Amino acid sequence: MRTGLLRVVSTLLFAPVAISLSVRLFAQGNGNAVPSGSAAQAADSSSKYALPGCTIDHTKPTDADTALTARKYADAERLYNDALTAEPNSSAARAGLVRTTLAEGKLHEALALAMKYSSAHPNDAVLLDALGEVRFRRGEVREAAVAFNQSSRIDGCDGQTHYDAAHFLNLSSLHASAQHELEVAHAQAPENAEITRAWSASHAVPQTPEGRIASLKKRLDNPSLNDEQKNGINAAIKGIESSEKGSCELVKPVAQAKVPILPISRDSAFAKETMYEAELELQIDGKKRKFEIDTGASGLLLTHAVAKNAGLVPEAAIKAGGIGDAGPVNAFVTHVDDIKIGPMEFKNCMVNVLPPGSTLDQVPDVDGLIGPDVFRNYLVTLDYPGFEMSLDPLPPRPGDTAKAPSLATSEDQAPPASFADSARDRYIAPEMKGWTPVFRSQHFLILPTLIGDAPVKLFVMDTGASKSMISPEAAREVAHITSFNDSKIQGLSGQVMSPLKADKIKIVFANISQVVNGMDSFDMSGISRSAGVDISGMIGFPFLSQLVISIDYRDSLVHVVYDPKKGFHATPTD
Repeated sequence: MRTGLLRVVSTLLFAPVAISLSVRLFAQGNGNAVPSGSAAQAADSSSKYALPGCTIDHTKPTDADTALTARKYADAERLYNDALTAEPNSSAARAGLVRTTLAEGKLHEALALAMKYSSAHPNDAVLLDALGEVRFRRGEVREAAVAFNQSSRIDGCDGQTHYDAAHFLNLSSLHASAQHELEVAHAQAPENAEITRAWSASHAVPQTPEGRIASLKKRLDNPSLNDEQKNGINAAIKGIESSEKGSCELVKPVAQAKVPILPISRDSAFAKETMYEAELELQIDGKKRKFEIDTGASGLLLTHAVAKNAGLVPEAAIKAGGIGDAGPVNAFVTHVDDIKIGPMEFKNCMVNVLPPGSTLDQVPDVDGLIGPDVFRNYLVTLDYPGFEMSLDPLPPRPGDTAKAPSLATSEDQAPPASFADSARDRYIAPEMKGWTPVFRSQHFLILPTLIGDAPVKLFVMDTGASKSMISPEAAREVAHITSFNDSKIQGLSGQVMSPLKADKIKIVFANISQVVNGMDSFDMSGISRSAGVDISGMIGFPFLSQLVISIDYRDSLVHVVYDPKKGFHATPTD
């Protein structure tokens, strides 16, 4: 994710500050995978996970529920209001109105409505669960956990609460515990269409590429398809065929590696002093290329000029997006024969190619982006003050067998098993007890962050952002905000129109703090939709470049060290 070459005005006040997120969600599992099965075993699974002393809820979806599921929000709101008129004490109708408002993206209104209902009916488990859903979507994870726990204590049999707990636990990388909650939810509410879909998806064993292609080709035989639908199916087929061309495996085992981090600077004579981003040098098919390190991106992204120069041809069309108001841009997938990173060599790797004229084309000496998640099979350390990236073995989980790591250049590298069979909980090795648990959604590392005296917010760690930024909603809680902003904020999806400016905000994450003067602010609802929770801001490169950051992508753990006496630390300018 790029935000242009922006001047940063900040005061570094690094200090240890603790953030406590110790609320524990009810009924977490034992950390092991939940046995999977076919659809024919659904009844057996339901009986296994049904809660003793609880009555199974066989309530059929109402017309209002069906309208909400179909995203017919006006109809859903009308039908829930009709139900509430007919039955003024209906908790289900009240909760339905809250969920409809939330589904429309009206987070503030949904919270006001949920709090109104739960305040009037403080011991109503259904309304407390709806409040927890709103809190979770707003990124208020502590408050969401409290609401879910209260709901469960009042009525531990409610399938919806267990389903919502599964969402919470998945974001926390407690995947086996999440699957357990989903199993209970399905057992307790087998008629709930949303829960049943999620349960079925979790037990579905991924098709082989051949099977997926065969299924898609069979769909092409449907005479009712229009041209747009046919083009979409053909694009999906090409995408599968492309992904099967490479697994990006190591040529020979390399357990550890150290790779120099290079400054991207405004003045080569003072490269470290004027550094505004950082990059790694890779060899792509024998040619040296420089890739900006971007935790806000995933995989390897090449500029169009580099791909053209290398003779790479499109294998499948994709959409790429990031910061900006222009929406997703056209890109394509292709393969490179060979990638060398330090002492490591990988063969037959999938890469994405950006369109001509992208933001990266404006940056000299940068040939693409590299998301550190490509190294997610390793323990990744970005030592910015020491200008070095280290890759080390992940601590083995108890019972795991060792396997050769690969470079994860594609999100499609999925295990040949259902999610229910492969789900594992976060493992914190004894030597990593002091690391900070973070949330993870796709490649996003989502950090519990304090801003001023406001409740804990969620920020994305984004080394590709040229400065830290904040949403207007979060900024208004702690600072004065103005529409006067002459910054140009631009990303892969074009320019951000009409950004705002917050005067002075203190940011704290992983026990480190910084004060930023003149913090850019813009609507982050697009990022929030991708992450599944409300993202209040991004912690950008000027802050992160002062730190040694270690990342365990597998278990969503981060270790951050600030040592002003070690390495090089740029002095911010006013």
